Amino acid sequence: MHSFYRLVTLLVFVITLISCSEKSEPNFIIEGSISPLKGGTITLLREIDIERKISEEIDVINLSKEGEFKEEYTSEPGLYRLRINNKKSLLLAINNGQHIEIKITDIDSKNLNTSISGSKDSEVLLAYENFRKKSLDSLVQSVRRQVRAVKKGANPDQDKIIKLQQLEIQNYAIHLKELNEFVKNSMNNTLGLYATSIRWKGAENLNLYDSLTMAFEITHPDLEITKKLREKVSRLQQTSIDGIAPDIEMKTPEGKNIRLSSVQKKYTLIDFWASWCGPCRSESNTLNDLYGKYNAKGFEIYGVSLDDKKNKWLKAIEKDNRTWPNVSSLQGFKTPASYDYAVTALPDNYLIDANRKIIAKNIHGEKLITLVDSLLND
Repeated sequence: MHSFYRLVTLLVFVITLISCSEKSEPNFIIEGSISPLKGGTITLLREIDIERKISEEIDVINLSKEGEFKEEYTSEPGLYRLRINNKKSLLLAINNGQHIEIKITDIDSKNLNTSISGSKDSEVLLAYENFRKKSLDSLVQSVRRQVRAVKKGANPDQDKIIKLQQLEIQNYAIHLKELNEFVKNSMNNTLGLYATSIRWKGAENLNLYDSLTMAFEITHPDLEITKKLREKVSRLQQTSIDGIAPDIEMKTPEGKNIRLSSVQKKYTLIDFWASWCGPCRSESNTLNDLYGKYNAKGFEIYGVSLDDKKNKWLKAIEKDNRTWPNVSSLQGFKTPASYDYAVTALPDNYLIDANRKIIAKNIHGEKLITLVDSLLND
């Protein structure tokens, strides 16, 4: 009997030893404090596809009474998001072996008051995000504030509003150049590079994006986000000047499916817009003039709305007199065509010929008028 108990004890010891030896070592540790919060929970998500806004929940983290937390994870390196509440979240770029320490001291202001240590990737990403927000506010949001101020006046000056919205488009291009410079000079293959790719656009930047991705592939050959970066560059290359525009099939306001290929003419402008986009709405007058002048001569517009509310889309079509083919999946930026054409900001457009060859992109105002005039004037 004693021998039997000794055998059972030995088996329990061996099983315990095997279980301990098989316990996975953590890939990374997240520790921190959110001083305004006393208890409660926060959520850790992994960004599966940042452009399509697809993420998966990794963990619900319990906070102590002092707002502190510490957790270990075996997930692969990549881009993560710490969701504080329904409105605020913190983007993290996490590599193997990192012990990230986070301190958040204010969650009520416009931006989280945050400090990060223990992860170069997250530190550089936080610096990028801070730079991006300052640049956007200075160049773009400042113009939007001017537009709102003019609209609130007793007799809003429509010409001034249009000029300001044209300035917003110009300033957004400058904003993107500033972001590209920051990425080129400061990201250095850190994992946060994937987060910046959502704002990659412009044929003139293709060489930069390709070289950044090639260097990233060498440093991080097996990560899922590495594949996403290469996919983004491939889509930008496919939709660059002289590329062949992907066909689109979406529903009209009446619920009928219309393909781009079924309505395209000698020259067709694929116009990505939305009811909430001020510069898009201001461009309606230009589009109406071009459509009235050249539709009979072979000019078509295929309007792709990135709205997500049908009633707002329909009201904008009627108010702006958008009489050309209009389609939408009512999925916002999750619209498949938005992904295929790498559209991450509005307004955006592509001018194609009868063979769907792209001859111009992201062209607005006088430049658009001059180009269409030159193509279709007898």
